[in-house]
Amino acid sequence: MLITELLNNNAQTYRDAIALVEREPQYNKRRVLTWQEFEDQSNRVAWGLRARGVKKGDRAAILMTNCLEWLPLYFGILKSGALAVPLNFRFDADTILKIRQTIAAEPAVATVTSVTGRNAGRFRFVEA
Repeated sequence: MLITELLNNNAQTYRDAIALVEREPQYNKRRVLTWQEFEDQSNRVAWGLRARGVKKGDRAAILMTNCLEWLPLYFGILKSGALAVPLNFRFDADTILKIRQTIAAEPAVATVTSVTGRNAGRFRFVEA
């Protein structure tokens, strides 16, 4: 069974149960995603990548801080058939550029960053 199938199974079985929790104690904030929301967000990422021409075997880089959206993004990349290449957000710009150039051997590379504020939970795709 693929890991993406586990997500689908959990979304069907535990639809409204909490799957992911993000806490920010300094701001007294707590955000959650249910299994169905997790599944839906990952599907939207997969569809968005496919609509941009990403296909099986392409590489999609993830450049974002640790946050609630990270796992739906990762699973969405896998669902699209692409290979996820997580980048450490603490890398300096030159290191990130070198990594992107290295993985750009494939025709479609997307660096995906989370959008915060009013559009939280949405992703911006940046073509390499």
